[in-house]
Amino acid sequence: MSTLPIDHVLRDGGGDHLIVVPTSASVHDAVALMAARDVGAVVVMAEDDLFAGIFTERDLLKRVVHAQLDPRNTPVSEVMSRDVQFVSGSTPVEAALALLHVNRYRHLLVMDGQQVRGVVSMRDLAYALLRQGTGRLEAAVRAARHQVDGGI
Repeated sequence: MSTLPIDHVLRDGGGDHLIVVPTSASVHDAVALMAARDVGAVVVMAEDDLFAGIFTERDLLKRVVHAQLDPRNTPVSEVMSRDVQFVSGSTPVEAALALLHVNRYRHLLVMDGQQVRGVVSMRDLAYALLRQGTGRLEAAVRAARHQVDGGI
């Protein structure tokens, strides 16, 4: 089993660099930023530059669309997730994946003390393991990729 740390994922560009919206931002503005940056979550920061929460695609679906709220008139602070799991940069990727799985989350914050360093998704972590790995799963993925690419 690998002990690849989360820091490695952030350095390789696998994690979302810190994409932030203020608590006063509308859901519409947060979603526009998520779409422009092709990410599934943004960090929500309070005026004092302290972490307030995270707004994810799941929050949009469950708390805005399903609740029939107007995204232009709904502050992101009203629909964001406040109870957020986090890891440090030294946390092994496998441990972070286990935390995501057990809690049924798709995103984790990477913290350094009180400072948010980034966000990693389940996909980022799985890709990091696949890129690094040499086991049966990784070999199967490489073989499938080879087939899809036409034997290149």
